[in-house]
Amino acid sequence: MILHIDTETGWRGGERQLFLLVEGLKKRKISQLILCRPGSALETRAKEAGFPTATLPLKGEWDFASVAALRELIRAKGVRIVHAHTAKAHSIAWMAKAKLPQVRLIVSRRVDFRIRRNWFSKRKYVSPRVDLFLAVSNTIREVLVRGGVDPAKVVTVYSGIDLTPPKKTPNPNHLKKEFELQKDELVIGNVAALVDHKDQKTLLNALSLVRSDQKFKTFIVGEGPLRKELEELARQKGLLNKVIFTGFREDIREFLSLFDIFTLTSKEEGLGTSVLDAMSAGLPIVATNGGGIAEMLVQEKGAFISSVGDADSLAKSFKILLEDAKLRKTFGGMNKEFVRKFSIKNTLKKTELAYYSLIGEDLYIVSKKGKSGEAA
Repeated sequence: MILHIDTETGWRGGERQLFLLVEGLKKRKISQLILCRPGSALETRAKEAGFPTATLPLKGEWDFASVAALRELIRAKGVRIVHAHTAKAHSIAWMAKAKLPQVRLIVSRRVDFRIRRNWFSKRKYVSPRVDLFLAVSNTIREVLVRGGVDPAKVVTVYSGIDLTPPKKTPNPNHLKKEFELQKDELVIGNVAALVDHKDQKTLLNALSLVRSDQKFKTFIVGEGPLRKELEELARQKGLLNKVIFTGFREDIREFLSLFDIFTLTSKEEGLGTSVLDAMSAGLPIVATNGGGIAEMLVQEKGAFISSVGDADSLAKSFKILLEDAKLRKTFGGMNKEFVRKFSIKNTLKKTELAYYSLIGEDLYIVSKKGKSGEAA
């Protein structure tokens, strides 16, 4: 059995990736269990999908009660592989494995932050208790190796998205009506949490520098602790009539069908699957080279990529695309083809190979009929 651990309460890119992974592996008849916090968005969605789910408080890295309970859960369920999907899950699983040497531990690393220099952080990354790290970009792999992790223990497995065409074509008409968009207005879109490393401050600075006769509005779709600060910056920059903060939204597909240009101006980013979603929707991209973002894009063929924090360069990119409909279409077509490299099917294959590399044929139990049955 594979035990997936996630300690977040909200629903962001990491939780979405875990959900898609479990969904895909279920089709491969691999036995799995999701461990998450009670009341979390992941618990709700996993139960709705019929995935086996358990909960523990998972309050933090030093939640020793959860560590002890995790050990008991592993023993009771016969777990062979623990897959930690967050930093806190990594810590809790690492401590739990101290008395479970037979269990294999895999850690997904989705952020490009440097490994902290304190004893605990260094210890849990270089410890032999972690059997394998799955980095969602080559940038993250390099960060881990520079931090002292054995290169042989780090494999790049890009995050992926479901490229299956939606049964119903997204219709943005309700959004046009809700936000009173004019027919001749173009839309720049940003979908990201309102947190420091997403750096919407640079986005607002760039928008204030755009000088174009083309009418446009920018939608910042997401919620977070910096919302009031960002709204105040927009006011100071004279952007209140050009920037709309929508808050958290469920209708992301409809927003993507509304956008003419997608942008992500993060200063740190593991990969950024919102960019993949935008590419799949056939949108041109304006982005920074924060973290692994540039690994998804082709400069000047599907995207304009600027250095982190370079508002002037971003403003020039916005202006070019706003004023050139043909170029927007060309970039969007390129992205729609290139994004196939980031199919969730590829993510599933590489993750399954990682599991197999640790426990071999024990990943599956072969029935008497010779067919693959439930995983070990």
